[in-house]
Amino acid sequence: MQWINEVFAHTCRYECSYVESCIQESIDITFTKLVKCLFDELTPPIHRVEQHPQMKRLYISQEIFLEFEEDTKKLTLHHNGDTQVLQDPLELINWLSQLSKGNYDYDQLKVEIENHLINQAMSITCCQNMPKSDHPLLQGEQYVIQGHNIHPCAKTKLGLSFQEVMQYSPEYNQAFKLNWILVKRGLLFNNLSETEMQTLVDFSGYLAEIPTNYDLIPVHPYQFEHVLEHVYAEEIANNDIILLKHRGGLVKSTSSFRTVCPIDGVTPILKLPVNSQMTSTIRSISNNSIINSRNIGEYFKYIYNNDARLADISFPVQEYGGMTYRHSQEDKQRNLSFILRENNAQYIPVNASLYTATCLFERNETGEKVYTTLVDMAQSLHQPLAWFKQYTRLLVETAVTLMTKYGVGLEAHLQNMSFEFQHGMPTRLHVRDFGGLRIDGSRIPEWVELTQALTNATTEGMYEKVQNTLISNHLQTLVTHFSQDYGYAASTLWQHINAIFQRIFDDLEAQGLTHVEADRSAFYTETINEKALLTMRIAEESQDIYVKRANPLLVARNVQV
Repeated sequence: MQWINEVFAHTCRYECSYVESCIQESIDITFTKLVKCLFDELTPPIHRVEQHPQMKRLYISQEIFLEFEEDTKKLTLHHNGDTQVLQDPLELINWLSQLSKGNYDYDQLKVEIENHLINQAMSITCCQNMPKSDHPLLQGEQYVIQGHNIHPCAKTKLGLSFQEVMQYSPEYNQAFKLNWILVKRGLLFNNLSETEMQTLVDFSGYLAEIPTNYDLIPVHPYQFEHVLEHVYAEEIANNDIILLKHRGGLVKSTSSFRTVCPIDGVTPILKLPVNSQMTSTIRSISNNSIINSRNIGEYFKYIYNNDARLADISFPVQEYGGMTYRHSQEDKQRNLSFILRENNAQYIPVNASLYTATCLFERNETGEKVYTTLVDMAQSLHQPLAWFKQYTRLLVETAVTLMTKYGVGLEAHLQNMSFEFQHGMPTRLHVRDFGGLRIDGSRIPEWVELTQALTNATTEGMYEKVQNTLISNHLQTLVTHFSQDYGYAASTLWQHINAIFQRIFDDLEAQGLTHVEADRSAFYTETINEKALLTMRIAEESQDIYVKRANPLLVARNVQV
């Protein structure tokens, strides 16, 4: 297991036995995620699965199968009567590659898993006991030791050195300064105001004179060092882009790596391209995300200025706009874009804490899950189930109201949703990152102008986005953890969720809205689509692949609570 040497090389200040235990934890986490994906997706060459008490069995053929013990994380390969305990996820990938007979790209997956294993082990070793920032926003962004709750490549960061991973990953709580460049006006699409552009100049600390026909643009240090000179060589040679030696504007990474937060708590947050594959996606930024951003932000302002109920339970983190290179070459388009986003730290009440949902199910410095410490804090006044229902209501009511009443399909997965807590209870939802929205063009006012991109979707596209992120990702994660930690049957929890959905649809119907019954029916189909994350990674062509599973809302209707 050669990758283990890399972990030791970057964690030499820790005791060997401690690093070994962290490496084993990385292996266990990765086996668990890989097996879950293989089991749920029937990823080739797996063709049949069985669930037994505390054990999963996955068949490649009648004579070749895997057994995974869920409590011990022991994975055993049975091969024509012989057995082998697999010690390393890379062994599993090798076997799957051989047995799939080259029809799927397990070789690339092996590269990604190896990188993930190293980063995961280093993160556990260095960060699980590390104090978090005292910044009101960043504190709840840094509990990302495991990263994506489902993806087996959660900590993959291809292209970054391990030193860069430790410098720029949110869990390491490191501050750094941004790079800045001058770009000739007219080269980039720009929907920011002069005031917003001046805010960037002030934040940069750049004191030299800016030529009248240039704009000062922020760049992530990784992008500055590794990408710009290669992708924009022609523009640099023509002085359309001028690289500056200046670094300024102190930031820390949020849970979304490429999105950085100024530590002053007031200057707008910046979403910057980073040309590295993280999980399964190159983290650059599309033209359409910027071109649509300001109009979408204006639509959210309109909604929240006119809907008192939504404004009471949730808060949209505005996107002011940004800049992007409209060029025929996609790499030129995506690697010089940025979005300026409202800094919502200033709206967190003094007596409240804010956590990104993805951080709630990680463990804190004492080894407890973050969300259980909040549930325990609230228990003097509220039972755990009341906490669960309040969390669910804030999330579901916001998502369903925006969809049915306003045609906005939220990308409601864990990383885009943050919750305010007071005395341990969830009190308000913060909604952010509008690039993944699906907006039904037939339901919005004519004055909301959007480009013909995925943001401007069909009704079915809107349904799919909300179902996949809200039910399959966010609520499924909540139910899994709450069932494990508080002893409630998952079916009982889904019945409570079902009751919340029904009550919200009933309330919307009472308002005389047109689309309520169609939307309700769409959410109560027999099956729902779930992204096949692992199968998509090994498929020959880049495409979205889904598996169908029983709709937990429909199943829950038959359970009494």
